[in-house]
Amino acid sequence: MYGLEDLRNIATIAAALVALLVFIFNVRSQARARRIENLARFNHVHRQLFARKTYLAKNLRAIEDGAMVRDRSNFSDETDFHLMLLEIERLAILAKNGAVPRSTQIYMFGSYAPAIRNLMTPEESESVFWEVACEYLDGVAQDASHYKKLKKSERAKFWR
Repeated sequence: MYGLEDLRNIATIAAALVALLVFIFNVRSQARARRIENLARFNHVHRQLFARKTYLAKNLRAIEDGAMVRDRSNFSDETDFHLMLLEIERLAILAKNGAVPRSTQIYMFGSYAPAIRNLMTPEESESVFWEVACEYLDGVAQDASHYKKLKKSERAKFWR
C-alpha cells in the first residue's frame, strides 16, 4: 500500500501535470487571440485602403480594367495617392512582422499590387522613404503572379 509520502508525491505530480496542461492551453489560446487581433489589424488597414473617396475607391474600375493612369497634375489625386502609399506601408509593416500569413496578403491584395506599383514614379521607386511600400508591392505582385498559376485546390490554403 502507499504511504503518506507516496500519496503526496503522486498528488504533486498530478498537480504539475494539470498546471502544464493549463499552461499549454493558455499559450495556444493567446496565440490564437494574437492571430485574430493581427488579422483584424490587417483587415482594418485593408478596409481603409478601399474606403469611399480614397485613391483606390475612386480608381477601382480603371485599375481592374488595366487602364489606370496617374494624373500627376491633379493635386487632390496626388495627395490621395500618397495617403494610399502610407496605408500600404502599414500593411507592409504588419507583413514584415509576421502578423498575417502571406497567403492572406496575396489573396486580399495581390490583384492590386502590380497596378499600384506600376503607378509609382521612378523617383518614388528610388526614394528611401518608400522602400518598404515598394518592397511590399513587388513581393505581393510576384507572389500573386504565382498564385494565378495554381489550381483551385492549391489556392484553397490562401482562403483561410
